[in-house]
Amino acid sequence: MEANNFILKAGLGKATILDKAYSKHISWILQTLDEQTEERWETYNIIIGELLRQGKGDYFNEIKYRLTDGENANEVMLDIINRDTDTDGLLWLLKRRVDEYLEEDFIKRFY
Repeated sequence: MEANNFILKAGLGKATILDKAYSKHISWILQTLDEQTEERWETYNIIIGELLRQGKGDYFNEIKYRLTDGENANEVMLDIINRDTDTDGLLWLLKRRVDEYLEEDFIKRFY
């Protein structure tokens, strides 16, 4: 996945300090990915795109803050999706995928 395909800002306006920090953080992550982790970040990008499509830009700002603070991306995405009561088919499907990522990480910790 190329960095220019990743959603970095919610709108077309001027980039905020948070946007710049998030962009720098995501660029660093995308440069260090293996194939499996790249697939995960593509999923996160789809989740963000769907939230923005639904007009939930405030969730995107929270995601940016939490990811740049170093929180686990899987836990952040699940928290946002679980908090949203209007979860449609696509977000529900992606939620299940992120659940699987958490399970894989848990298993890798012990094996």
